[in-house]
Amino acid sequence: MMKIKKYIILSLACAMAFTACDKDSGELPASSGRLYICAAATPFGGDVTPLTRAANHGFLTSFEAGDQIGVTGIDTDGNVIDVCNNVRFTYEKSETEDGETWSTFLNDRGYGFVERVSGARYFAYYPYDSKWDGRNLDYIIANFTVETDQSTKELFSKSDLMTPDEPMVPSDGELRFVMNHKMATISLFYNNEWNTDGTSLYNITLFPGTTPAGLTIAHTYRSQLPSTELEHRRRYLVNPNEHPTVKLVGRLEETSYRYFSHTLDIEAGHLYSFSFEGAPSVPYTDGVDLELDDVPFVDKNGDTVTLGHTVIWSKYNLGESAAEKYPFAPAAQDKGGQDGGKDPTARGDYYAWATTFTQYDNGLTGYNGYGYNNYFDKEYMVAPLGGTIKETEYDVAHAKWWRGKWRLPTENEFRAMYAGCTFENVGNYTETNTRYIGDYGGRTKGRYRFNIIKVTSKQNPEKYVYFSTGGYFDGTVEPQKDENGEYTESGDGKKNAGIVSPTTAYYLSSSSSPTILRCISYAFFTDTKQEIKIDGSRYTGMLVRPVYSPNENNTIYRQTE
Repeated sequence: MMKIKKYIILSLACAMAFTACDKDSGELPASSGRLYICAAATPFGGDVTPLTRAANHGFLTSFEAGDQIGVTGIDTDGNVIDVCNNVRFTYEKSETEDGETWSTFLNDRGYGFVERVSGARYFAYYPYDSKWDGRNLDYIIANFTVETDQSTKELFSKSDLMTPDEPMVPSDGELRFVMNHKMATISLFYNNEWNTDGTSLYNITLFPGTTPAGLTIAHTYRSQLPSTELEHRRRYLVNPNEHPTVKLVGRLEETSYRYFSHTLDIEAGHLYSFSFEGAPSVPYTDGVDLELDDVPFVDKNGDTVTLGHTVIWSKYNLGESAAEKYPFAPAAQDKGGQDGGKDPTARGDYYAWATTFTQYDNGLTGYNGYGYNNYFDKEYMVAPLGGTIKETEYDVAHAKWWRGKWRLPTENEFRAMYAGCTFENVGNYTETNTRYIGDYGGRTKGRYRFNIIKVTSKQNPEKYVYFSTGGYFDGTVEPQKDENGEYTESGDGKKNAGIVSPTTAYYLSSSSSPTILRCISYAFFTDTKQEIKIDGSRYTGMLVRPVYSPNENNTIYRQTE
């Protein structure tokens, strides 16, 4: 299955294995060389040597075993060339070399190339289908249809058409295909889908009147997690050429029924995330309105704007409510409690961006904590540059712990807080990591000092919340060393350093970095300095302060795939 991606650049490198003379008749000659398959995550620079394999790196490319693409060449009149007619290439294997993962594609004869024909243009498409033999690119796009039933991995993949915008000619010995999604993806997420018995699901029903008519819950795709569970997210591909408008009419079932109706216009190459909120695990009364909706602030574009919506800020961090339970009791005199102490001045727990697990409960690598090597989104496929995970299945407050309308704050909601509040250091405390990682066989972990910052609304000084500093969690709980006693790398050249800068606040936002693919935007502040930074590695553990917006409707988020 092709995973969701923004685009794929597929480069066919021209290697002159042998040559042939052009005919004086003006007809295109037979093969005059070979075009070797090579894919890359970013456009090739002049110093990159084309290789006979496909790079699988970043969220830009993501092939799985058995994926097949077709490559076709056309002449100057647009006719398909026989020797390059819908040549099938299959993903063969991946290899790691110098930190890069490369994917090998071979045609049915076991070769990694197609014939080079003088004057020809070429296009590639996914997924391969023999019915496109002798067909040009425009015909494939115009006649492609999605499967009505997309409930399995195979059926969903068959509906995920990707092609370049137009056929390409070799340039400097290469063909550079930018593969774009031609379908739109509808993503449905119900953040209270599990019933209170923990084994059965609440019902989501789509009624007649939903467009396209084939979009039913039974036809949506839910991928299998590494365990026996299925993702809560349900996805369905829609052809915008056939259905430029999507309408969802249905019902959510918990202890009572709630009905919904959403209509939106869709475009090819975008993912539309519908978020439906279930009952919250933490009551909304555990929050404070700092009255920031009409406070002017400067956004990332340099424009002076206001939020225009109410934001209720939780009184305490994620990890401090009764909704979370820790495996270890805190040490004597430490803040918080094993079940969450509802302490407004405690730091709570650390979370990596887009993960719903903590350092002791990641479901992947035991209690090894955060770090590049055990972060689930190593290829940075969750939200592109400037994207968001707000109210999606990747929003830790919204999706797992507090649920309901609780969610991560946006970058702009932090900016409004900076502009509309005062910041005061009102004390400090020290705390071990015992609550989070136990005693690890009695080994001393030391104590960290954290500051308590009181954030007070300028418009109404009776409204305030406390923020604990906590720095960020870099690497693993127990810094790892190799056989030579040297610290191992946690990624990007950083050492496994544990908690860093504990007297400064680092809080996750729901916004990805606008300029650095592997990074996020986050709140960085003390009592004297407040900033929004855009250079936080996605796998770095930071604190979380949940918020909710009572006057915001169910939100539909669009991002480029």
